[in-house]
Amino acid sequence: MNAMINKFVTSNFMSEEQGQYIDDAIMRKESVVVSGHRSAGIRPLMASLMAVAKSQFTNVQVKDFSDLEKDVEFFLIPGLDNVDFEKIIGDAIGIPNTAFISLKEPEHPISLMKVLKSNFKLGKGINKKIHTLECTKVDGVPILDKITEMHIDENGKVIKTDL
Repeated sequence: MNAMINKFVTSNFMSEEQGQYIDDAIMRKESVVVSGHRSAGIRPLMASLMAVAKSQFTNVQVKDFSDLEKDVEFFLIPGLDNVDFEKIIGDAIGIPNTAFISLKEPEHPISLMKVLKSNFKLGKGINKKIHTLECTKVDGVPILDKITEMHIDENGKVIKTDL
């Protein structure tokens, strides 16, 4: 497991199983969305996962739609206020042979099911896996509460599986 992920395991933010699952997903070039409130530690987790992807794959930090035209394996999409955030995530999902790491927070809401279905109508993003990491606080302590894998199948059905 990458040291950047392992530090969240050793601090009890996530279990070893969760850490290995996330590491494996990134190494398979699958997309990851860190979800929750900022106080639940989502920004440091997202930054660390981006560092993992940066160390292994070609990448670009997305600042606007033109960055999605770059030939990379990973799009690193922080919370962007100057663009239609849901559209930029949807466009990233639709690009073949790429993955992305981003977040979903109250300031940057996104319906992943909606963008998957929109891409399906365009014949894009089919069977592309997205792993949502839901972070929360328990007794004032931030933790990774749940991991959900989702993708849209060839019939247009969103398939969700919890770890």
